[in-house]
Amino acid sequence: MLLLRLLLFEGLLCHGQSTTAPQALRPHHAPAEEPRSFRLVHISSFANHSWASTQASGWLGDLEILGWDKVLGSLEDLKPWSLGNFSKEEVKSLQSLFQMYFHGFIRVVQAFSSQFQFEYPLELQTSSGCRLHAGQAPEGFFNGAYQGSDFLSFQGGSWQPSPRGGSRAQNVCRVLNLYEDIKEIVQSLLDDTCPRFLAGVLAAGKSELERQVKPEVWLSSGPSPGPGRLLLVCHVSGFYPKPLWVMWMRGGYAILLLLMCLAAIVTLVLLFGLHLWCKKSNSAFPLGAQTQDPRNPAHQLPMTSESWIKKRILKWKTSLNQLW
Repeated sequence: MLLLRLLLFEGLLCHGQSTTAPQALRPHHAPAEEPRSFRLVHISSFANHSWASTQASGWLGDLEILGWDKVLGSLEDLKPWSLGNFSKEEVKSLQSLFQMYFHGFIRVVQAFSSQFQFEYPLELQTSSGCRLHAGQAPEGFFNGAYQGSDFLSFQGGSWQPSPRGGSRAQNVCRVLNLYEDIKEIVQSLLDDTCPRFLAGVLAAGKSELERQVKPEVWLSSGPSPGPGRLLLVCHVSGFYPKPLWVMWMRGGYAILLLLMCLAAIVTLVLLFGLHLWCKKSNSAFPLGAQTQDPRNPAHQLPMTSESWIKKRILKWKTSLNQLW
C-alpha cells in the first residue's frame, strides 16, 4: 500500500502544477438523453501472481471518448474534443497520474494479494467519475468490484465496503482508510478535476452532441422461416443521437384487406338491392312487342342496370386480384 500511496501522492503534486483557474460550471444542453456524466472504467485481470493485463476507457454518457493504447499503456482521445478545454499542462499531468496509477495498481495487488485473500485468477474493476445536475453541486462516485461483484465504494470522504464484499472488502477498506493522503487525492479528483473536465468536454463537443440526424429505414427479405412464410428485416441506420423507437405493426396488412372486403360486401348488397328494384320496376310494364323493343325506355333501364352491375363486379374482382 505504501507504493500506491507514493504514486498517488506524486500524481497529486503533478496535478497541482497547473496554472489554469477552475471555471464556473454552466449548463450545456445536449440531446434528449443528456450525456451529463463522465466515468472512467478500469479493468485489471490477473491470471496468476506474475501475469496481469489492464484495460481502461472513458465514457461521456454512453459515448466512448477515451480509449486504451495497449502499446503506451495509457488513455488516448477518440474525439477531437475528448480532452475538453484542459490545458496541455493539465492533460500531461493527468496522463502521468493515470499512467502511474494503472502500472502501480498491478504491482500493489500482486504484492498484497495474500493479505487481502484475493484468489487467482481474479479480476478487479473500478468505475469512477462525476455527474452534473442542473442547480445542484456535482456528484462524484467511485465503485469497485471483485470477480464481477460489488466490493467497495468511496463515499463521504472514506472507503465503504459493499455488503456483498464480506470480510474481504471490510479488510481492504480498513487498510485504505488509514491513508488520509490517498483519500484527499481521490476526493479532489472527484469533486474538482472531474466536474471541470466534464464541463469542458460538454462545451467542446457541443456541436456534435446536439446534432440531430433522421434515421433511414428500409425493409428486406430474409431466409424463409418455413413454407408459405416470409421473413422481413427492418433496417434503421444513420440516426443520431442513439435513442430510437421502432414499432412493428403486426397484422396491419390484414386490417387493410378486411376493410376493403367489407367495403366490397356493402357495394354488392347495394348493387343487389338496385337490381331487385330494377326488376320490380320492369314488371310494371306489360309484356309485348313494345317491351322487347330496344328503343323502348322501359327495356333500356334493366339492360343499363345489368350492364353497370357487371362492370362493377368485374372492377371489384380485378382490384382484389391486384391486392393478392
